[in-house]
Amino acid sequence: MSGFHTIVVALDFSDSTHDALDAALALAAADSASQVHLLHVVPGAVPPLWTDEPSPLDLRTIEQAWADAALKQLAKLAGSQALDPVRTATAVVIGAPANEIVRYAEQHRADVIVLGSHGHGLVRRFLLGSVADKLVRQSPCAVLVVAHRTLRHAAPAPDASLQALQ
Repeated sequence: MSGFHTIVVALDFSDSTHDALDAALALAAADSASQVHLLHVVPGAVPPLWTDEPSPLDLRTIEQAWADAALKQLAKLAGSQALDPVRTATAVVIGAPANEIVRYAEQHRADVIVLGSHGHGLVRRFLLGSVADKLVRQSPCAVLVVAHRTLRHAAPAPDASLQALQ
């Protein structure tokens, strides 16, 4: 493979968004024909499972409002990076993040999915699950997980076994 032609950047608008976008743009710079897809997944608005009463809210309207707001954020992000509109697509889908990212990557024949990590510890990741973990297992293409800046800049803990040898 000579490069990543179709790059899907899964953005959740957290503090790792810019890091993921920077990494994706670095990949795109290596191939002048690459396409960058900025993707955001809006979680579906589901009614509470503990009630059998119909929801007084129109959940589809809420989902659409969230999707419209996310599209505006993606457009603003693309504009702030001065991305080439011919080589850039923005999309918002509704559903479970890992499933929808995989589906989008399959539909667009992505070569790589780029996303940022959140720097959660092992216990929290175990309890909450991880979109990145699911993508690595389910993705039809390469997955680049950009380490959270708190993890990249942290000094590695000394290995006790190495200290014992010294």
